[in-house]
Amino acid sequence: MVVTCLRSTLKDAVSVVERFTGKNPSLPIIGNILLKVDGQKIILKATNLEVGIEVTIPAKVTKEGVIAIPPRILSSILQTIPDEKISLEEKNNKLYIETEFTKSEIYGMDTKDFPILPAVKQGNRIQIQDQVLFKILSHILPVITISDFKPEISGLHIRTEKTHLVFAGTDSFRLAEERTTAFEGDKEIHFIIPLRPLQELVKIISVTSGEVKFLFNKDQVQINIGNTQIITQLIQGAFPDYKNLVPKEFSTTVRALKTDLLVGTRLTSVFASKLNDVLLSYQKDRLILEIVNPDVGKHTKEMKAEVLGKSGHVGFNHRYLSDAIDAIESETVFLGISDETRPTVVKDESNPSFFSIIMPLRI
Repeated sequence: MVVTCLRSTLKDAVSVVERFTGKNPSLPIIGNILLKVDGQKIILKATNLEVGIEVTIPAKVTKEGVIAIPPRILSSILQTIPDEKISLEEKNNKLYIETEFTKSEIYGMDTKDFPILPAVKQGNRIQIQDQVLFKILSHILPVITISDFKPEISGLHIRTEKTHLVFAGTDSFRLAEERTTAFEGDKEIHFIIPLRPLQELVKIISVTSGEVKFLFNKDQVQINIGNTQIITQLIQGAFPDYKNLVPKEFSTTVRALKTDLLVGTRLTSVFASKLNDVLLSYQKDRLILEIVNPDVGKHTKEMKAEVLGKSGHVGFNHRYLSDAIDAIESETVFLGISDETRPTVVKDESNPSFFSIIMPLRI
């Protein structure tokens, strides 16, 4: 292998790929990244046996080749050297990195044991603009928690519903849903993608532009954006049917300024107990956030609000409430409250395609 490329381009690719390496005493090579020179490009690959990634960057190739190397060392070198033009050469499982003023040598591994990343060649397809998907994932991924007992809620549920593509996530105590018509793809879509590769996809979208393409079969999904391809297993099982859990009518509706409600909720975290509980009281033209922790102290925050319907109070996990409020993009937050035992709906009235629900706490 003999190849020349830009240091910054290779550094960015390595920083993405290294997050997908794994640890396995019986297969130590998955702790490395695969560096393959083919045609006029460098292909970087990594996998933890559950999720795989492939990033392609342009290069001037003199001789093709392949090597597996520890990413931490390569990443540190690329972040430190100042020269932009670098040359790479592989000899006897060693990678030589040379610039105008520096020379480095990294010991690599034989690539024969590196797992082959499977490719999804046929299946259902979805295409969606990166910024549309970025906003949706930013709203929904925070409510998802990996569960060994309920693996079907450990990922993002994606389905089609007439002309809409619907995204949903839950951790059993809260749920968020957002739908969009801004997509292209097959009509019959229904699958669950694990949380971790989607968290990485959000990071990739933040520094890449273009359409995001999903190609999936019954077992796997392949996600393509720009020069990056992610392959992951799908979660098998049925996502909870939550439609009947979402209240359609409310005994009380509240409209409050997002800034006031978010600051007040975050302040309560200073006094939070192990339950992370906060009491929300509502009455005409007023909301009161209150928390009492016998070990720390107590805190009360009052704010003006439009309150229609019955007065009362309801308890929440302050972090769940804060996340739901933070996802709202308009200046005003809508709360639809039934009573202290049923879910509360949090909505952005400027974006009717998105809502979340939070289960109450008994306080």
